[in-house]
This record gives sequence, C-alpha cells and structure tokens, in this order.
Amino acid sequence: MTDIREIEENELMDLFDIEQISFKNSYRISTLADMYGKPSYKFLGIFNRNRLAGYIILLDSIDIYEVVKIAISPIYRGRGLGKKLLTSVLENLDKNLMLEVRVSNETAINLYEGLGFKKINIRKGYYGDTGEDGIVYLFETSFSCN
Repeated sequence: MTDIREIEENELMDLFDIEQISFKNSYRISTLADMYGKPSYKFLGIFNRNRLAGYIILLDSIDIYEVVKIAISPIYRGRGLGKKLLTSVLENLDKNLMLEVRVSNETAINLYEGLGFKKINIRKGYYGDTGEDGIVYLFETSFSCN
C-alpha cells in the first residue's frame, strides 16, 4: 500500500539516502535542509508501508514549476511508483511544469513522454560530470495562458 504526501523534516535523512544512491552528483544534506526550509520548494514523497520509497522536489518559479529532483529507491524501482508520484503532481498543477533529463536516461524519457511532456530544448553539455546533453521537457496544464 502506497501513499503520497509532503515529506516531514524528520524524514530528510531517508530522502538523503535515496539521493546519494540515485545521483552521481547528489546534494549535501545541508543543501536539502536549506531548500526544505524555503517556501518556494515542495518536497513530496511516495511511501510504501510508511517507508519512503521515492521523492520529488519541486521549485515554484513564479510562473512555472520546475522539477529539481525525482528519484525512487532502487529497491522500489520497476513498480510504477515514479509514474504514480509524478501523475499525482500533474493532477494537482495550477501552472506548467518543466524538467530536464539526461539524454541517456531512457526510462525517465519514456515516463515523461508517456505522461504528456513535450521536448522543448536540448542543453548541450549540461551535465558537468559527463558532458552529457540534457533534454528539457514541458508539461502544459489546462490552466496555461499559452
């Protein structure tokens, strides 16, 4: 049984554990705590039997939301939890959502495109650790003025 809710401050270490496993260039716990304390960031988690299985960090950038990070713990991958988490976010948007992804991350690309994200740009050499390009995706809500 899974549920999606805002992450509580005492769960940041669990988020940090998933962060370190999931990303080569992971944030420090102090960076996550600093972001958590700012009202422009929203931390949502998907929980499996009250255990954090994955998270998404959103930044409210005035006219658009940006996905700062999204990750599912390796032990929960392949179960559709990333799709469930992102779908929950998309169903509750009041403005457009933007994200970027490595060109090599086919699993994420398939997820985003399957949910209706549109490719809007390529950022050449965006990822400093590998020099890999980043694809910028946009999800337009029905509330969009465009």
